[in-house]
Amino acid sequence: MTASSFPSPYAAEDRWPASALRVAKLLFRSAYWTVSDFGWVWLGMTTLTVPLIDEPASDGPPPGHPERLTGLPLTPEERALQRQLTG
Repeated sequence: MTASSFPSPYAAEDRWPASALRVAKLLFRSAYWTVSDFGWVWLGMTTLTVPLIDEPASDGPPPGHPERLTGLPLTPEERALQRQLTG
């Protein structure tokens, strides 16, 4: 055995009591979940209001797409959506 393998007579005094460890664990867990919840709310709000990638507005389906091939007129809902999207 080496000298470092013997327990220190001060080892018991250097340890925290179990109740203090439970309180510390509870505080860290509460802080973690609070920060985590705030982070998710904050990220969710920014991703809904600010686009992550600046992309140009779409001009609709590409040529040859089935939506461009139909001869049917747009319904009132489709016209309203088209006005809203083309702004």
